[in-house]
Amino acid sequence: MIIILDTSFLFAIKSKKDQYHERAYEIFNEFEEENPKYFTNYSIMNETLTLAVSRSHGNISFLEKYIALFFGNDNFFQIFQNTPQEFPEIIEVFKKFVTSKRLLSFTDASLIYLYQKFNADYVVSFDSHFDNILNRKF
Repeated sequence: MIIILDTSFLFAIKSKKDQYHERAYEIFNEFEEENPKYFTNYSIMNETLTLAVSRSHGNISFLEKYIALFFGNDNFFQIFQNTPQEFPEIIEVFKKFVTSKRLLSFTDASLIYLYQKFNADYVVSFDSHFDNILNRKF
């Protein structure tokens, strides 16, 4: 089983104050029985670390939790690096799914691309803009 991880999930798993913190652990435990492979990309890392700084008002000890999640002992996923050669394909995904009612970011498009590239089973996200595009677990 292949699982793609979004910022909202990764942030929630480390922030006890996040409204989805408990649900994030429930989802993680549900998947562990399937021995999944987890993936995300560096754009999601960027968003998650930036969100950690923003939500904690620059609290470095809070940020350290996320650094450990991406690069330390708490890491349980692989981080995929999109290459410049893939950007045209990501842009096509971006153009395909952006509408006036679905305002995706380029980072969201890169996650959709990753999901398609790895033929993933789920994206774990608390963001509904992936609905009707990917199989979302939330």
